[in-house]
Amino acid sequence: RQSKEGKIIYLELERNQKYAGPRPYLSKIVFRFYNEEKELISAYQKKEIKGFSLSSIEKLKGYSLGNLNTYQFFLPRYFALFFNPEKSKILADKNVREALNYGTDKVSLIEKTIFGYGKQVDSPILPELYGFKSPSKIYQFDQKLAKNLLDNAGFKQNQQGTREKIVKKKPSFQFKNELKVGSRGEEVRELQKCLAKDPQIFPENQISGYFGEQTKKAVIRFQEKYKKDILEPFGLKKGTGIVSKATQNKLNELCFPQVEEVLHMRFSLATVNQPLLLQTAEIIKEQWKELGIEIKIDTFEPSFLEKEVIKPRNYEILLFGNALTMIPDPFAFWHSTQTKDPGLNLAMYKQKEVDKLLEESRKFSVLTEKQKKLEQLQDIIIGDAPVVFLYNPSYLYFVSNEFKGIEAKTIPTPSQRFSQIEKWYINTKRVWQ
Repeated sequence: RQSKEGKIIYLELERNQKYAGPRPYLSKIVFRFYNEEKELISAYQKKEIKGFSLSSIEKLKGYSLGNLNTYQFFLPRYFALFFNPEKSKILADKNVREALNYGTDKVSLIEKTIFGYGKQVDSPILPELYGFKSPSKIYQFDQKLAKNLLDNAGFKQNQQGTREKIVKKKPSFQFKNELKVGSRGEEVRELQKCLAKDPQIFPENQISGYFGEQTKKAVIRFQEKYKKDILEPFGLKKGTGIVSKATQNKLNELCFPQVEEVLHMRFSLATVNQPLLLQTAEIIKEQWKELGIEIKIDTFEPSFLEKEVIKPRNYEILLFGNALTMIPDPFAFWHSTQTKDPGLNLAMYKQKEVDKLLEESRKFSVLTEKQKKLEQLQDIIIGDAPVVFLYNPSYLYFVSNEFKGIEAKTIPTPSQRFSQIEKWYINTKRVWQ
């Protein structure tokens, strides 16, 4: 049935009397459509519908729905924090990535976000879904270990409690060779430029690339000006005019000093503007704050996130989900050829052995043959820590307790919860009249 505007109000399906299999118990089912979840819950309270699903179980807060049964269906999907080391060189450090794994309390996260209706995820292939072995390594929550790893990576906590690392950058040029009268080349040219910075030392300012008498006199003036560092350690009173080691060191110090860069441990975390993921991002932010890490959360509408953030890989950390298939094939998520759109390698992960295992696993149609390759793959990926795997939220279906025969199991898509609806029934009593 449709409204005057053409919107579907409800869809009624009747039992197929000619169905070849066992005859369904229910004579018909009706699907009703609502604009908002509040309307959906209200319809259940009015006994207009017998079952429904919601985007979050939190939406049921404040409602009295005691006669509901909650069925948890397992979907082949997971949510994770994907690191992009091409946007943040800090994330290129394995110690940092491991620290972020150890510093994430997944148990608390699952309780606070999905109220325990889901599973902790520790592997890229969901081994329990396919009957594979669990990974050999799991990052159990350990704040102390996480902090030690960050210390080992050189990130120390400052007075404000945030972490930073001082990195000394090599100068673009350094004097390395002995220079004297008769020397030529680029190093002599740099010497003359350096000496010319002080007009009292090299007033002629002749940048020729040839070490002549004028350059020698300038070197002598330089040596005598800084005699405490260049001459006196060797018992000399007058300059030699030869650019040897001590002179080189002073020239390098003054003209090409080492540059110090301070790396602050702060990241931007991009995710979709959706309640569950927003709450997840906020909890991660608080958990990592305990480690001395700052997080800036950037939220986007789904279409913008896909086009402007995910496709160009324009993020440092991405909180997002991967949906797997019932037949395991993680090629699109982890092969190095899939780091660019339309590939789904969101962690920009590149590992030759993993590429090989992914390619080999595709050659086998038998699941047991694929299993060996994918179990090896999961251990390598987990060891490299390119992501923090988080959780797999259950798909929740709320049904009146008068209905029986509903079996919660693994399903590829939410619509598959009706795959065995012919077994559903309502307890009835025969009344004699």
